[in-house]
Amino acid sequence: MNDRETATLFEEVGYRLLCLSAKVLPADVTAAIREAAERERSVTARAQLQAILENIDVACRDDLGICQDTGVPLFFVSWGLKSGLLTDIRAPLAEAVKRATKDVPLRPNVIHPLTLENPGTNVGWGMPHVYWDVDPGSDVIEILAVPKGFGAEAKSSLAFVVTSEDMEKALIRCVLDNVLMAQGEACAPNIIGVCMGGTGDIALHMAKKAVFRSPVGALHKDPSLASLERKILEAVNDTGIGPMGLGGDTTALAVHLEICGTHTAVAPVGICFQCWANRYAAARIFPDGRVVYLTHEVLS
Repeated sequence: MNDRETATLFEEVGYRLLCLSAKVLPADVTAAIREAAERERSVTARAQLQAILENIDVACRDDLGICQDTGVPLFFVSWGLKSGLLTDIRAPLAEAVKRATKDVPLRPNVIHPLTLENPGTNVGWGMPHVYWDVDPGSDVIEILAVPKGFGAEAKSSLAFVVTSEDMEKALIRCVLDNVLMAQGEACAPNIIGVCMGGTGDIALHMAKKAVFRSPVGALHKDPSLASLERKILEAVNDTGIGPMGLGGDTTALAVHLEICGTHTAVAPVGICFQCWANRYAAARIFPDGRVVYLTHEVLS
């Protein structure tokens, strides 16, 4: 494909991903909420979860946004070095955002942080932001589109733990402190992405990326981290905060933990909250222009 064809393809894929992610949850997320409703013991909490499931059904049936806060547009791109991609795809993805903002519609949330100027397009001043990963052995491009709502985002945080502490206990305490401060304001039940290590910015980036591990609740491949994920999730749900902070068994649907090498003296802990509406959609683009949509069968 030439540069123009490549740009057109990426704009169309980005547009389709954003449109669908705003309206239809990945099936595994809906299934996790349904399973939580079935095992929930609190009548109030079960009613909240059933209302959420009805909300999901209505959005899908009537082609509506799942939530009025369609967030800010983010893209996670895994770039296979063997794909041959040499075109800058940031401009096509920005055009995708403009089209989706008009057509879905997405709420025009993106503003200048000081003047509060709003262009009405969700594009400008570095938005949409594109996170890049490089895969040296791959010949495909993978794109994950996320309309990142800010009710949960506003409860995300960064802490630092001195390495003279019991690191596992300190990590659990950091997560629980933030869960208790958030109460239901992060639109529980949440998916909580956590990363211990790296630098502050790395920890937050890896925590955010962990939120979109699929299927939701999939345990880390490292058995010791998987065990810790279970332990943290149990502690979070033992708080009894419950759906929307109204009490119950299900404060979080999942805790996804990552680690990164860090400084000998201090370890950052990045904590990223995602609301029950874990909206995202992903696609894989092959060198010949073929596209496979990974999260939503309706697109494939």
